[in-house]
Amino acid sequence: MRATGLLSVTFRSLPFERIIELTVQAGLDGIEWGGDVHLPPGELDLATKIGQMTLDAGLVNFSYGSYWRANGEPQMVADTAAALGAQWIRVWAGVLPSAQCSPEIRGRVVEFLRKMCRCAGGMQVAAEWHCGTLTDTQDSAVRLLDEVGEDNFFCYFQREERPDDRRDNLNDLLRIPARRLRAVHVHYCANRQRLPLALGEEEWRELLSHISESVPVLLEFVRGDSVEQYLEDARVLRNLTRRSTGELG
Repeated sequence: MRATGLLSVTFRSLPFERIIELTVQAGLDGIEWGGDVHLPPGELDLATKIGQMTLDAGLVNFSYGSYWRANGEPQMVADTAAALGAQWIRVWAGVLPSAQCSPEIRGRVVEFLRKMCRCAGGMQVAAEWHCGTLTDTQDSAVRLLDEVGEDNFFCYFQREERPDDRRDNLNDLLRIPARRLRAVHVHYCANRQRLPLALGEEEWRELLSHISESVPVLLEFVRGDSVEQYLEDARVLRNLTRRSTGELG
């Protein structure tokens, strides 16, 4: 069955111990630990502690959500992810939208991403699918995968608000080479408002039907930053993954 998880940034105000408790309580499989609050780059002892506590709780350290934006030295980020025991490192593809990047700027971002891939050792590197970066359009994102050209370079997918949400998001997803999709960030928004995941269940079921079951799906953000809403969204997510394998629960 498809693996499920939680991004720690969903609850930035909570201590990492509580993030672990909530992940277990929700019946999810693991955590993507954020580098902005819970695990800053360079905190290697903390990374080892969080990684071990996550494992002791029966969870997976999926990834290190570094927020590194391909504009600085990557070694400290890679060392932190390794101390955590992460399977991959999440990065952002630069600091500018693709339309504003000259060939020279784009080339520098590509070189920084290559450097991160080489620093990562046995870990993978995955660029978040995000506005304001080189993954802000499907054309730019797919091109970036080819430009970086490293075997351990991947990308994420997440649903975004679009003129025709359902069709546009599906078209974006189908453009990503299946072997290059590392993880999916799951949430549901409309009119720039976070909504219960249940309202997007039908659309997410369609999207997941086109994604290999080897690709984890990770909850990111909930309405009102509410623990109660998170637990309900986690239930919906678990049902979505079970339906993809013909099970209900």
